[in-house]
Amino acid sequence: MDKLVVSIYDPIDYRKEALHITYDLDKNSWTFNYFALPFQDPEFVRTYSGEMGIEKFDKFIKMINW
Repeated sequence: MDKLVVSIYDPIDYRKEALHITYDLDKNSWTFNYFALPFQDPEFVRTYSGEMGIEKFDKFIKMINW
């Protein structure tokens, strides 16, 4: 399985203000994990249907003010 990590930092800090997005082909679902602070559990964990992935990504980016 592949993972996309989106962050406001360059270079990316995978555990701080980073959104980890994975797609499960078998289940046709997206999982979003948002890590706000390093060395803590994700602050935001959601799973969406394959059809909702892009819409939910756009809403998340607007919600977090990126």
